[in-house]
Amino acid sequence: MNNQTWNVLPHGPISPLAENLWIVSGDIPNMDLERIMVVARLGNGELLLHSAIAMDEPHMAELESLGKPAHLVVPNRFHRLDAARYKARYPDMTVYCPTGARSGVEKVVPVDFTYLERPHPDPEDSSVALIEYGHPRFIEGNLQVRSSDGVTAVFCDLLFNIPRGRTGMFWLLYGHVMQSWGSPKVSPASKALLTVTGLKKLYRTWLETQANSQDIVRIVPGHGDVVHKDAQEVLRNVAATL
Repeated sequence: MNNQTWNVLPHGPISPLAENLWIVSGDIPNMDLERIMVVARLGNGELLLHSAIAMDEPHMAELESLGKPAHLVVPNRFHRLDAARYKARYPDMTVYCPTGARSGVEKVVPVDFTYLERPHPDPEDSSVALIEYGHPRFIEGNLQVRSSDGVTAVFCDLLFNIPRGRTGMFWLLYGHVMQSWGSPKVSPASKALLTVTGLKKLYRTWLETQANSQDIVRIVPGHGDVVHKDAQEVLRNVAATL
């Protein structure tokens, strides 16, 4: 297990996206890049946290006012920084991860279910779903949350939406050289991983299928800005780059 001491890095407010959905952006140690925590409230009032971020005590109190933190989703083996801290703070939390990420996630926190084993954290509530991309070698999947205005598709490292314009050595390399910014995209590093693992075509097909779903109204990337409009067209464009 990693350090379970509650360690707070700079983070933003708990910002609403829908009546049952919120996001928080926070710093990553030693990297000029923000991560995103998604908070979804199930029909029974319990909260699901995707890519959890340890927050200061006033914001933790605000989080608890939204519902009981009961479900912890570790979306891949890289987004596990605060997973053990949340499990230590809320021992009764159920922990989920994609099938392909289990061995990496369990180096820091025990996993109760993969997405495949329990795609709905509340089996009686289909409004929150954990979706695998169709092959056990995928190290991440997709969280989808249905709200009154439609479905939000939550990604991790397989879809970025980082705006251009940041400065510094990190962004010279990560933005300009590696071209990981500028529009919703699969970053070159993730694209290379999909190619090496032979999963690029499968992921492209999944994106194309989702692009035909009129239910999806917004996209939350693993890093960058939320896509609030033309979600189907964005998914279609991203798929076309693979």
